Amino acid sequence: MLEESLVQLSSNMRGVVDKPHVLDDATINRVFDLYDKQLDDQRYFVEQFSLWKQGHLSNAEGKEVDRLIKQSATLKDVNEEILKIAHSIKHETIDQILAMDDVELAIAVLSGKIKMP
Repeated sequence: MLEESLVQLSSNMRGVVDKPHVLDDATINRVFDLYDKQLDDQRYFVEQFSLWKQGHLSNAEGKEVDRLIKQSATLKDVNEEILKIAHSIKHETIDQILAMDDVELAIAVLSGKIKMP
């Protein structure tokens, strides 16, 4: 899960910050659905790791649980950044641009709210 989120962040989301018009509303909504769900599931991971830490673990098991805790924290940070980017560009998708009338679009472009492709 972490690897996929890292790829999504580095290869996709950071790349569309300067060109959000290449995404449509459906894609952004899928990003919200997926990464909101992963963040919601995060609490179950943390709870399970805590239960494991309370048990009697061998050294190898303890190290593995510690690794999973760190990986889970990294996953949370990555998913939060993905969602932050998605929220920042959701008003600039191609669907949002096409829904504007000509005057509204001209004002958005001239005011710098929407960047020219």
